[in-house]
Amino acid sequence: MLKNDSFNFEKVNTLPKLNLKLNTSTDILLLDVNIGDVNSINSIPDLRARFPQLKIILFTSYNSPALRREATAAGAHAFLTKDASKEKLLDTIAKVLDKPADNTSQQQQQINKESVVQDRFLTEGILSERQLEILKLVAHGNTSQQIAETLHLSKHTVQWHRKNILTKLGLNSVGDMIRYAYDKGLV
Repeated sequence: MLKNDSFNFEKVNTLPKLNLKLNTSTDILLLDVNIGDVNSINSIPDLRARFPQLKIILFTSYNSPALRREATAAGAHAFLTKDASKEKLLDTIAKVLDKPADNTSQQQQQINKESVVQDRFLTEGILSERQLEILKLVAHGNTSQQIAETLHLSKHTVQWHRKNILTKLGLNSVGDMIRYAYDKGLV
């Protein structure tokens, strides 16, 4: 546990404001995945490059394996949901501050914990526009060949996108994709 529970906090609600507040003395950042209409995970590599000492905890209400994997790949040091207790938050901050900046094996273990969430923003933040379009067409019962013809792509390209959709969303089958699309209200 942290020896001194007093911290200096600043709250910002846009990435440009965040960039103005950060400096080389900033030790830790609790980053929400949804800052305005932007998936802030995409900003993590740039933040880590500009501020190598900065430890980033993705602190969000979304609790999803796919989001955890994306955060890890981007360089987040930990993943914590907003329903965590004060003790869990302080413990996570202490552990992250004690870790080397590039400790990825423990980070991968922490972020790979499984859970489920149903939220449209999460799907749209993880999938590209093309993948989202293909997911919707799959959910409507289209084959790879039909999707290829509709989108003027090769069948191979559609199959590649379908494989990536399964991977990104942690799904195992076309049936899972269809269920996921309906659960998210995409169709």
